Amino acid sequence: MNYAFFISSISIFFGIMSACAWLYASQVKISREKAVDILKKRAQKNNQIPNLGGVSFDGSDLRETLKAQSKWNSIGAIFASISMLCQATLQIFF
Repeated sequence: MNYAFFISSISIFFGIMSACAWLYASQVKISREKAVDILKKRAQKNNQIPNLGGVSFDGSDLRETLKAQSKWNSIGAIFASISMLCQATLQIFF
């Protein structure tokens, strides 16, 4: 088995996944209705009264949209670092 090809393939795969996660993060929007559902479920889970206050911008809830973008940006960064680790491994050992 050719380890260099295998590691290179993993690097490419995670690089593509990183790009997809960052592309999705740039486009994700949480509607106000969906945000209210999320807030109600979160409050019910914690046995609290839901705080339904929020800021809407073009029909999207700003707080929940930023949380979703942050989550997908983090996933993209993790995938990018795995890809970089594979590339460094190739440079050092092969």
